[in-house]
Amino acid sequence: MSKKLFVVVAAMLCAGSVLRAQEPCGTDKKYWDLVKQKPQILEYERAFEEQIQNSINDALRNKTTLTATDTAYFDIPIVIHVVHDYGAEYLADNDIYDAVKYWSEVFQAQNTDTAYVIAPFKKYIGNARIRLHLATIDPRGKPTKGVVRHMSYLTGNADDDAKYFGWPNNKYINIWFIRTFGAASTGAAAYAYYPSTAAFIPNYDGVISLYTYLNYAKAIPHEIGHVLNLQHVWGNNNSPGTVCGNDGVDDTPPTKGHNPVGCVASALYDTACATGYMRNYTTSAGVDSVENYPDTVNSQNIMDYTYCQQMFSKGQVVRMRTALLSSTAGRNNLSTAANLAATGAMAAMPDLPPVAEFIVDRGVGGTFATDTRSYFLTFNNSNSFSFTDHSWNDTITSLKWQFSNGATTPNSTASAVLNKFSVPGWVTATLTATSNAGSDTLVNTHAVYAADTTAVSPTGFSQHFATPASIDNWPMINFYNNQYKWEYVTGASADGDNSCVRFRSFDTTNKVFGTPAGDHDDFYTPAFNLNGITGKFYLNFYTAAAKTSNPGGGTPAVGDSLQIDVSTTGGARWTRIGGLSGNNLVNNGVKNTEYKPTLPAQRKPQALNIPDVYRTGNTFFRFRYWPGNTGNNFYMDNVYMFPFPTSVDESVVAAGTFSVYPNPSSEGFNLVFRNGNEGNVHLLIKDIAGRVIYEDQKTYTPGTTAQENLPKSLLPTPGMYLITVIIDGASRTEKLIVY
Repeated sequence: MSKKLFVVVAAMLCAGSVLRAQEPCGTDKKYWDLVKQKPQILEYERAFEEQIQNSINDALRNKTTLTATDTAYFDIPIVIHVVHDYGAEYLADNDIYDAVKYWSEVFQAQNTDTAYVIAPFKKYIGNARIRLHLATIDPRGKPTKGVVRHMSYLTGNADDDAKYFGWPNNKYINIWFIRTFGAASTGAAAYAYYPSTAAFIPNYDGVISLYTYLNYAKAIPHEIGHVLNLQHVWGNNNSPGTVCGNDGVDDTPPTKGHNPVGCVASALYDTACATGYMRNYTTSAGVDSVENYPDTVNSQNIMDYTYCQQMFSKGQVVRMRTALLSSTAGRNNLSTAANLAATGAMAAMPDLPPVAEFIVDRGVGGTFATDTRSYFLTFNNSNSFSFTDHSWNDTITSLKWQFSNGATTPNSTASAVLNKFSVPGWVTATLTATSNAGSDTLVNTHAVYAADTTAVSPTGFSQHFATPASIDNWPMINFYNNQYKWEYVTGASADGDNSCVRFRSFDTTNKVFGTPAGDHDDFYTPAFNLNGITGKFYLNFYTAAAKTSNPGGGTPAVGDSLQIDVSTTGGARWTRIGGLSGNNLVNNGVKNTEYKPTLPAQRKPQALNIPDVYRTGNTFFRFRYWPGNTGNNFYMDNVYMFPFPTSVDESVVAAGTFSVYPNPSSEGFNLVFRNGNEGNVHLLIKDIAGRVIYEDQKTYTPGTTAQENLPKSLLPTPGMYLITVIIDGASRTEKLIVY
C-alpha cells in the first residue's frame, strides 16, 4: 500500500462519517440504459448467469474454493488512457504505476487493511489470484509502458464517447481517467460494463473514472469487479440503502447496501437484511450441509459504497474467475499464454524514450486576461505567448526549445518559456525532450499565430474567400486537432464564386469516437482601422447551416452556436459582441448527410452593429464556433463592414462605393451608395452578354448616402447581371444573381 493510500484509509477508519460528495459508481445506470436500447442483452445475460451460478454453487457446496486445486493465477494485461486537457487530470506516470501495483495487491488480498475486517467475515476474505500488468506491447506491436495520453475537451464532459482509441477488449482491460463526467453520468465517480453488455459494445468496454479516484476508496478495483461480472452487494441497481437485495453470491449476505458513510458501527454491524441468513448445500457425494452465514452484512466489501471497502468474498472470487474462463466479451482470452506474449504483460517495463509534448498556456503580461489558452496575439504585443513542457513516458533529463518568427527567446532549455515574436505569421515551435533512453522531437509549424498590426480600411473591403490565398491572414485555430474545424472549401459560396469558409460540424463517426459537444474552434479576421467611424456600422456576412436528426428521436434542438468577439488589444483580451444560435444559425433544417448549400436561397444574411468603443485603429474580430450533438456544417462568405444592413434579419453585401442587396435575389433588390462631391450618379445594368437592360441618371445632395429600390420587373429572367455605378467619373461594377 502506498503511503498516500494508507493515510486515506486510516482517516476513514477514524472518521465518524464520510460526506456523500460523490455517488461512487454509475455502472448500473449505464447497464439499464443500454438494456433499454438492446433488450436482447437480458437473454444473453441469463445464459451467462446460469453458467456463472453453476460454477459458484459447485465450488461452494464442495468447499473447493481456492484450495490446492484452485491456486492458478490469472495475469491480465491492462492499459491506462489519460484523457486530458493539461489540467490536474494529467496524471503523473509514477502515480499511475503505483496505483496499478496497489490494485493488483487488492485482487490478491494483499492490501493490509484486510486486518480491519470484522471477525464474522475474516474467514470469507477471498484471494482472487488476479495480477494486473501494464502492457508492454501495444496493438500495433510497438513497445509501450501501458499508459497513453489523449488531449480532448471531452475530459470535462465525459461519457462513453470520451473513451478514445480503446485497445482490443479481448486482449486488454482498458481504463480511462477523465476530469469530470457529462450530464449522462452526472454524480458518478466511475463506471464500467458487465461482460454481457460489453459483448454488445466492445469499443466502450472497460473502466472510466474521475482522475481523483486513481487510488481512492478502491474505486478502480470496484469497477474492475464489474468488468469481471460482480454486481453491487445489494444487486444491479444504483439505489443503495433502499430495499434488501443480493448479488447472486452466497457469502455476501442480503443487504440494502450503504451510501458513503465510512467505517461506522451502523454500517459494520448492519443486520437489517441478514439476520438468520443461511444456505443449504448438497455435495457431489450427496451429503447435505448447512452454511450459517453471518447475521451482519458485508459492508466492508469492495462492491459496497461505504468507503470502508477492504475485501472481496470467496464467492465473489469464484464469480470473477469464472468470468475470466468465459468467452463472453472475450474475457477468456485475456490471460492466455498467447495473449500475454502478444501484449508483453509478463515482460519487464521497457526503458523507452520520452514523448515530447507541450501546451500553449494563458497569455502572460500586462493586465489583460486571455482565454484559457492564447494561440493568437499580435506580433510585438506587450503580452507574451506562454509555452509549457508536458513531455511524458520517461523521466526527462533535458529539454531544448527552438522558435521561429524572431522570438524574444529563440532557444531555451527551461520547462516553460515566454515569447513575443517580431515577425508576423504562423510560428514554428520545436521541442526536444531527452531522457536516459533517448530523445523525441515535436515540431509544430502552427504552434501560435503572431498577427500583423497593419490595419485594413473597411471602405471598399469585401472578403469573398475566392482563393485559398485569401485566408492567408485569416488564421483558423483547431484547438484539438480533430475533424470539427474551420476550413476553406470549394463548391459552396454566397455569390457564385464557388468557394467560402465553413465550420465542419457534421460528425462522420456517428459519435463512436467523440461527440462534438464541448469543442470550440476560432477563425480570426485581420486588423481593421475603424478610427473616426460614427453612427451605425455593421459587420456583415452571409451564412448557411443545417442540423442532423436527434439521436434520441423527436425534433432536434440546435446544438451549434457561433460566438462573435472583438479585440482592441491585439488578441490579449476578447469581448463578446454578438452571436448566432437556434434558427438564427440553422436556416436549412435537418440534413442527415453532410450538408453543402447548392442554391443562393439557402444563404442567410447576417448583420452585427459594431459598438463605438471597439472602433479603433487596430480592431480584430473572432468567430468562435461551438458544435453540438445535432450539428451539421456551417458556411460563411462575403464578410465586410458597411453603414447599412439589409434589415433586422439581413445584411448588405459590400462592393466598394456601393452595395446591392439582397444578392442573390428573386424579389427585386436595393442599391446603397455614397454620393460624390457633385452628387451625380449614373446607373447601368447589363446582362452577361453586355446588353444594357436598364439605365438611369440622377442627382443627389453631394456627400450623402442614398438608397434606390429596383423592382423585380426590371430583371424578370434568372441569371447573372452586371451592375455599374458611376460616381464623379469613377466606375465600379458588381455581379448580381437573380433566381
